[in-house]
Amino acid sequence: MPITLRLIHLYSFLEDCYNRELEQECQRFSPNQYQEFTDVEILTCYFWGILEDEKFKIKSIHSHISKYWLDWFPSLPGYVAFNTRLNRLSGVLPHLLNLVLQEFASSTSIDKDYLIDSFPIMLCKHKKGKVAPELADKTYSASKKLYYYGIKLHCLGIRQEDKMPLPNYVTFTQASCHDSTPFKQILSHFNYCSIFGDKAYFGKEMTQILNKQHCQLLHPIKKIKGEGQLNTYINQAHKNLWGKAVSTIRQPIECLFNWIIDKTDIQNASKVRSTKGLLVHAYGKIIAACLLTFGF
Repeated sequence: MPITLRLIHLYSFLEDCYNRELEQECQRFSPNQYQEFTDVEILTCYFWGILEDEKFKIKSIHSHISKYWLDWFPSLPGYVAFNTRLNRLSGVLPHLLNLVLQEFASSTSIDKDYLIDSFPIMLCKHKKGKVAPELADKTYSASKKLYYYGIKLHCLGIRQEDKMPLPNYVTFTQASCHDSTPFKQILSHFNYCSIFGDKAYFGKEMTQILNKQHCQLLHPIKKIKGEGQLNTYINQAHKNLWGKAVSTIRQPIECLFNWIIDKTDIQNASKVRSTKGLLVHAYGKIIAACLLTFGF
């Protein structure tokens, strides 16, 4: 598809989402001030910069649009106004993510196998930050082997054979939130399926609930406290083989996370300076990753 048609396709998709739902979520600070440059154009410029030109910072996106795409956006405001208006649309982006995932799920055949995991989005490392304290906090990342201040992305993906999983549910929490907490909120949505996670999702309560819904939660086996040295040795071979099998099936979601980080730089939020800026960074980048999955 020619590049101009891709831009038109992106604009049309965002305009449809805006007219269906997003318009009701926008706070219009001055109804008459922004008639020449609409909210849909702001969103189109932002996502176009990430999707097509791999610009990850808002200033870089604005500069690129101003330099190469000004004929398509002749009323493009200055950088400060562009950034301010984008931040004002931060509350719209969670709703846009839901619309994108709904569109995504409607065109996907679900094979009843799910992969679940999370990864950190870091505002700063090794110290307590001051940005967005109502959304972010400090914790230790075992995978990164460091303390960081930020938030955490949780993703549930539909397993595909020899491919990356397809995102089906995405949410964000404080960094210190346990991986299983968001998962517990959507347990009722599962029936007759298998879910693969790591040791963080181990729990008798969740397992019992899912079993009643004819689901199975598969994860590496945790060491049981007070098991005894003899039983530990006897069961170790079984635990190792089981853990290796589950980890092999879970590997594609790690590949998905690495792909998302490479394509959007979502994990690096060190330039964010406000709560609204963090929302734009987190939701904007994951929406861009989902759109890339669709072929935009």
